[in-house]
Amino acid sequence: GACVQALAGIAAMAGHSSTAEVSSQSEAMAPLLPLLIAAHDLSRVASHKNLAGNEVFEVSGKWHYAMVFPRVIKEKDKKVSAKTLESMLGDMFADDMVDDWQVEGEPVWWSKVKAEGCMMSELTDKVLRKVVDILQGTRCGFDIGWMVSVDEDEIILLIKLEKEVTITKLADRMDLSMRTTINSYHFVGLKCLKTRPTLGKQLGITNTEPEDMPVYLEYMENWKESFEKMKHEALDKQGDYKALKALVQSERYPVPVILMIREEMDTAKSHGKTQEYQEYKALFNEANALEEQYNQVNEEITRIKDGEHKFEARMKRWAEFQFDDLRKATLYEGFLEVDILRMIDDRMSRVINIGAMMEHGLLASYFPLHTPSALEPLKERWGSLKPQAILQWPGEQHDTKVREYFGEEVAFFFTWLNSLNLALILPSAFSLIFLLRWQLLTLANVRILEVAFSLGMCCWLAYFTASYVQFSNNQSLKWGMNVFSKNVRELPGWTAEAEDSVKVSFIRAMHWVVVFLFIAEAGCFAACDSTFRAILKGIEKDQYDAQGQDKNSGLEASDLHIIGMVSKYSVTINIKLSVFLWGILSPKFASMECRRTEQEKKDSQVLKNFVVMSFVYYYPFIYLAFVMPHVEKCVPVDRNMDGTFETNSCIESIKSNLLLTFIIHLGTVVGMMCFEIARKWWAERSERRRLEKSGRSSNKYTDVEDESKRQAYEGDTAYYLELMIQLGLVAMFSSILPSVALIALASNLIEARVSAWKLIQVCRRPAPVGQEGIGAWVYVMQFLCCLSAVTSVGLVIFVKEPCKSEWGLADSYKCTMFIIAEHLMLMVVFFVASLTPPISGHTTLIMRQHTIARAKLLGSVRRHIDVQKGTIGPFASDQSVSEGGWEEFPSVFVPPELVPRTLTLTAGIQS
Repeated sequence: GACVQALAGIAAMAGHSSTAEVSSQSEAMAPLLPLLIAAHDLSRVASHKNLAGNEVFEVSGKWHYAMVFPRVIKEKDKKVSAKTLESMLGDMFADDMVDDWQVEGEPVWWSKVKAEGCMMSELTDKVLRKVVDILQGTRCGFDIGWMVSVDEDEIILLIKLEKEVTITKLADRMDLSMRTTINSYHFVGLKCLKTRPTLGKQLGITNTEPEDMPVYLEYMENWKESFEKMKHEALDKQGDYKALKALVQSERYPVPVILMIREEMDTAKSHGKTQEYQEYKALFNEANALEEQYNQVNEEITRIKDGEHKFEARMKRWAEFQFDDLRKATLYEGFLEVDILRMIDDRMSRVINIGAMMEHGLLASYFPLHTPSALEPLKERWGSLKPQAILQWPGEQHDTKVREYFGEEVAFFFTWLNSLNLALILPSAFSLIFLLRWQLLTLANVRILEVAFSLGMCCWLAYFTASYVQFSNNQSLKWGMNVFSKNVRELPGWTAEAEDSVKVSFIRAMHWVVVFLFIAEAGCFAACDSTFRAILKGIEKDQYDAQGQDKNSGLEASDLHIIGMVSKYSVTINIKLSVFLWGILSPKFASMECRRTEQEKKDSQVLKNFVVMSFVYYYPFIYLAFVMPHVEKCVPVDRNMDGTFETNSCIESIKSNLLLTFIIHLGTVVGMMCFEIARKWWAERSERRRLEKSGRSSNKYTDVEDESKRQAYEGDTAYYLELMIQLGLVAMFSSILPSVALIALASNLIEARVSAWKLIQVCRRPAPVGQEGIGAWVYVMQFLCCLSAVTSVGLVIFVKEPCKSEWGLADSYKCTMFIIAEHLMLMVVFFVASLTPPISGHTTLIMRQHTIARAKLLGSVRRHIDVQKGTIGPFASDQSVSEGGWEEFPSVFVPPELVPRTLTLTAGIQS
């Protein structure tokens, strides 16, 4: 009680909140007061309105992660048996931590609970204490803060990592990939290559400048120290002619030496010291000659015969390198916030099993916190719903900012979506021509144009797929993700033996069996339904008189119409039911497939999801185009009122369904976002009413609690899946509805901004997941290229005139034409895709420079060796090996990075 009153008095004097408010929070946290103190550090310094209209106060301090622990109320408290408790704690904490907890932590409590168990509220308190002890201890070194939710039913732990010594140790331990500096490139005599100018920059639409592309290196403290040592060893020789001459002859640090000689030359020239200037000039030429000979570059300089001209060319070469920049050179750039979040997440995963804690109900949520200052630039254009933001150029102007805030997984999704929108501009422009095709062209020319556009869209998709693969590889190199798969951590429970076992192979095979069972069920159901509807149409045609009365059964025509409508919508109901069951069964199989990494698990799930969903979505269109004309018949439609009957009811159904698909998708995206906003508003409104009834209406929302009530980010799979399905529809059925490309572009432009706005305003901040490209979705795009080629040829031969009926071709002849034409089209598609290599020539140059830069920056360059002369003599066969000193070397060389390292960090601050 005294601690509670003292804490309330301190906070009241600090002027951060009322005494009553702090008292209520302190009473809720009374069991934790010996461990968590100084609540006034979480002062509320500013406020704003959230989407639900409630005032939200910002918590002071830059906190990175939040853990929300539910408080167990007395009425719902329950007993946990000793066996269950031991199993729960074993799942949540590492074995060595549980052992230390039993022996050195609280042996009395452990002996008690092993015999009697404990209440859930007591277990929650102990787990919370242990989590705080671990996170701010020497194994993590995080700073910890705490707060109580507005209705005091949750305890929120705040995690911060800001001590430089802890950050560097954690980065060194997890081999974090860090971008090197431009000055470090200059130190070793390299000019960092840049990205090529973007299309928007070339057209003058955007002002995005080409970006530097230095190499990424694993963060190693010894590498950083070696670079600093090498820098100081080289730069300390400035002003000493003999020392500089010795460095030139030793061929060490050629670039700093050349720049120091140039500085001495300029100084001597400005002071009129002609002899000294000539000496340094000769030394400058000597150093350059050795450097040019070693690097085997600058052929244009080596071809110059005249000495004075060669000297001027060398001075021009080094003009952009400044000596002062070398003094400020560091090996690595500074840590980004996304790097800090990765370090916290990596360390947490090593000491605490977050998934197990949430599964056992001891943790409600765990998520990174938004940083308002870093989020504001993204809100202006990237995450805005203003018309000018929706219609902005779909280029690369936001990619780097998005990657540095959300991580590579989110960034790659938006780069893909922007690339798709950019690629859709050309076919969208061509589709506008088709709006006037009947007024400008003859029927024969219209047919030729539709066929050309349909087959051209197949080539367009092939080119887009290949070009995006190239662009993705360039982005992976720019963001350091080209070596991501080498440093990724294995999933818990994965072993090579388990992955190679018969059990896992059987589970993976059964997962594919379930995929094909779902496809077979949907196909059979749809086939039976179409046959049933054909029978109903036959009955309606043959057995009903003009009054609509059945001659035999006495049924009315309206009854038959109702039966037909039920049959029609039963397919949709079956599809929705199949999707629901698939969403339950597939994740269970995926969890048992024993994948090594999260990316492998995700890619495996992506392929199976697409196989099932593509059949579900594409089957109705395939049925309308190829099956329905032979089963239910199609009625000719004179849409142009000119007697041509160029279309029929089946084609018109395809057009209307294509348009409806895009409208429903976009409506679903916007509708789900509005639903989530309404859900959050209702939850906060209900909570506010409960506070008013209990007399605690003075309690205020914080931005941390506001984020905890947001929707969790569920990954990018659902976004990709819907957009890939639409991409396939655009490529396959453009001959039926040429304007589908324009419709897709308009839909995607809106969805891009809505998705970005949702990430900022509606969802919690996603954990920064590293990812190399878009993963298995590349294979999906390649599959769509082949599927669109086959479908487009089939539409031209079997659905579109004149091949369909005007030429009077036999079905066997049509099938022969189809087989030959689709093989030729597939060859064309593969040829178009092969025109764009996966890695561009410019990217190859950058990769080559990265190899050179890595070697030079880490000191792996040729150096002059000056050792004692050896001796020449006969080999003594009776001489033992030990006399030669061989036993001084270990039999197995262990690289330094594989030597086990202990990690001891400075304890964090409890606040």
